[in-house]
Amino acid sequence: MRLYKFLTAEFGMKSLREKRLKISIFDDLNDPFELLPYEMKRGFRLNLISVIMDFASTQGMVCFSSNWKDPVIWAHYSDKHKGLCLGFEVPERLGRKVRYVKRRLSIPALRVLSNELFFTKFVN
Repeated sequence: MRLYKFLTAEFGMKSLREKRLKISIFDDLNDPFELLPYEMKRGFRLNLISVIMDFASTQGMVCFSSNWKDPVIWAHYSDKHKGLCLGFEVPERLGRKVRYVKRRLSIPALRVLSNELFFTKFVN
């Protein structure tokens, strides 16, 4: 499948020169609700944030888009349309679609937490 990465011109050119992409850490993500798709009571929120911060201390993420034509994505992720977009052929087994939900999810059993946590976004 073809996936796209939007970057500022500076980081796009650096990625091409170095033949690698920056791995984002949780603290660098621009969406304050990233990795928070659940209805959260205070105790659960603090525990979840602790789990995320533990994860973020050793792991990162690279996010892609399945579409390069969306002007909103260009505005947000490519320095207000001044950046660039790189296309990659990625094996199907490595890509995973994000599910967008209008209502926050119920608190899950721990065994499914990671899948929903990383691949579900709450949209308001």
